[in-house]
Amino acid sequence: MAQPVQLEIRVRNGAWILQRDGDDVRPYGHADEAVHDAVRLAHDLIHTGQPAEVRLEAAAGKLIEVDLAEPGRVAGADGGEERSAVVPDRSPSA
Repeated sequence: MAQPVQLEIRVRNGAWILQRDGDDVRPYGHADEAVHDAVRLAHDLIHTGQPAEVRLEAAAGKLIEVDLAEPGRVAGADGGEERSAVVPDRSPSA
């Protein structure tokens, strides 16, 4: 079986950077946009028979895996309990 394509979203200089196997793909202003595109790309790859994994940088370089079936949720660090990967902005609109 082929090695999964690694899609990672990392924070750099205030931007969310989507990387594919360590190479920058493009920057995003919001994590939810980056996760959406990474999951879409992962699904496209999976449909062609190429496995793919999506991870999001949480804090201090720690990566958490995004559940491709339910992209708004991620597995806990121990693979157990799930929590929301992307928290919507609930601040009042200006």
